[in-house]
Amino acid sequence: MARSGKRGVDYLPLDVHMNDKMRFVELRFGLKGFAVVVKLWMKIYDNGYYCEWNEDVALMFAGENRAGVNAVSEILSEAIKRGIFDKRLYEKYGILTSRGIQQRYLEMTSRRKRVDFKKEYLLIDIPQNAENVYINGINVNINPQNDNINSQRKLKESKVNKSKVKERKASEASASASADTAADTDIQPKSDIDKVMD
Repeated sequence: MARSGKRGVDYLPLDVHMNDKMRFVELRFGLKGFAVVVKLWMKIYDNGYYCEWNEDVALMFAGENRAGVNAVSEILSEAIKRGIFDKRLYEKYGILTSRGIQQRYLEMTSRRKRVDFKKEYLLIDIPQNAENVYINGINVNINPQNDNINSQRKLKESKVNKSKVKERKASEASASASADTAADTDIQPKSDIDKVMD
């Protein structure tokens, strides 16, 4: 059985100038707030464009990063409140992601042969020409314009074949008309003429 391709990435882009969302987290929790959000981004990008989040994951994350579970929970709540992570997807599916995370992930994986997204988690529009992107296992590059290329070819071949049939019938009709004309002018085959001469 073939091994599936890598989902995550080995680095994450970090803007030098933080937006107001991050400034509020840092103002409220200090560098610890900043560090927890960056560590959450690292966890997400290591997995791809989202990560599942529940009590067990929170406990493991807090232990790995030497932060209290309550502190991580408060920082995460502030980050969700500020829109750093998408609130709707967190509440509905228990995942952490955002439009920005997904857009950057799509850009970072643009050279991969295959990038998979789950439709229910998508917050961004995938370009139709993204040949490597699959949503729930379906290639987004397949659309009505290129999906029926074969049927267009068959239609064209069918028209060509019909045209050839018409040409053949026309030439047969022409030959038949010539034969009829020859019969009407009492031209007899050579063998009959030879018999008459004898």
